[in-house]
Parts: sequence; C-alpha cells; structure tokens
Amino acid sequence: MTEDKAAPRAGTQTLERGLDLLDLLAERPHTVRELAAGAGLTVSTARRLALALIDRGFAVGERDGSLRLGPKLMQLGVRAQERLNVVELARERLRDLADATNMPAFLGERDGDHSVHLHRVGGGQRVVVTTPVGTRRPLPETSLGKALLLDEPPVALDALLARRPSPQPSFATDLAADRTRGAVVHRSPPPDDLRAVAAPIRDAAGRIVAAISLVSPAQYVEDGDIDGLVAQIRAAAAEISAALGHPTPAG
Repeated sequence: MTEDKAAPRAGTQTLERGLDLLDLLAERPHTVRELAAGAGLTVSTARRLALALIDRGFAVGERDGSLRLGPKLMQLGVRAQERLNVVELARERLRDLADATNMPAFLGERDGDHSVHLHRVGGGQRVVVTTPVGTRRPLPETSLGKALLLDEPPVALDALLARRPSPQPSFATDLAADRTRGAVVHRSPPPDDLRAVAAPIRDAAGRIVAAISLVSPAQYVEDGDIDGLVAQIRAAAAEISAALGHPTPAG
C-alpha cells in the first residue's frame, strides 16, 4: 500500500519539475545547465526531463545547445483558443458587474470600422440603455469602440478617423488618456447624454479581441463614481482576459 501511494507522488513531482522547465523556456531559450539552476535540479535530472520534453515535441534543441519551446505547445494553444468562447467566458462577469453597479453591461467585438454588441446584461435603473445584441456602431462613437482602439497605431487610427470621424472634438486627447488609464471613460453628447466606462479584453498574445462596458444615462452617474467604475471594469476585463490565457499582471 505504501508503494502504491508513493508512486503517484513521485509522478506528480516529475510532472511539476517538467512544468517548471516549460515555465523557464517560456521566458527565453535555456541551456540544460541554466534549466537546472533555474529549477533547482541537478544537471542530470534537468537533462533527462529536457529529453522527455523534446521527445514529446514540447521543446526543441537548438544548434548552440539551448532549448526553446516546441511546436506541440503551439498546437495545444491553437486548439485551446478554438474552444474558448468569449461570450461564455464573459457572461457571468457581466452579470456580476450589472448587479454591483445597477448599470447594464455590454460585450462587443470589432468588425472592420464598427463595434458589434455580442451580449448584454440589464441593470436596475429606471431609465435603461437597451442597445440590443447585434447592434453595429462606428468605433469612434462608443466606449466599446474606443476600448477596441486602444492599441491602434497612429497611422491606422488617422485613416479610420478619415473614414469615420468622431463626434467628439477631443477624441485624440481622450483616447491618449484612456490608454494611460487602461480603460475608457466616455460621455456621449446630447441627445443621448450617456456616461460609460469600458476596458479591452486581450488574448494570450496580448491582442485586443473584445471589450466590455458599463453604460448609463448621465443622471445616474456622479463624477465621483467614475474611478470606482473604472476599477470594476478593469478588474472584470482582466479576469476574462486571464480566462483567454492573457498573463495576469504582477502585483
């Protein structure tokens, strides 16, 4: 009985050590000696594990003697991404946002020069923003659209604005502040007169693939509420991004 219980523990330890090596290789290529030092292993153990990783395609040996991540991990990553549905991942977090803020919460993605609403969770305000799923809006006009543009290169952004001018003269200045903040703070002009905050959702490669927002008639949102709403939308976006494989920021 003792030997039966010891075997799984030994196997688990071997697995953990192999995963430690993969974590190191994810940072940069390493030699076997560097892997041993980084993982706290003997060189012989690190070499044995490295050979096993190479044999299964999780690592590749280079001519200079170093190892890097192998094609098997890329294949697994692609398969995992194909199975992830951003609407399903975001649904519960949007409900939590709507419950916590009493504001409707939205999920959208980019389609050319437009944002498209993918999902909506209603809030509890008497006057409610009821933009339905499937609605398309020019990117510069909404908080969702601006969040989807936070990584847009200047040349591409200028070209977009030439095709789809923003209704807000301060668009460029506002977007620069939004980049620094990591979230969009938006006020649509009358007659809509809405207040909104939004944040991008990123995939494992750090690309913006969607965005979430909270939108409310301005009468329900005080200026002092904005910082708290920004913190909530950023936290929710970070959780959804983490579920898509985006690294969680340290600290």
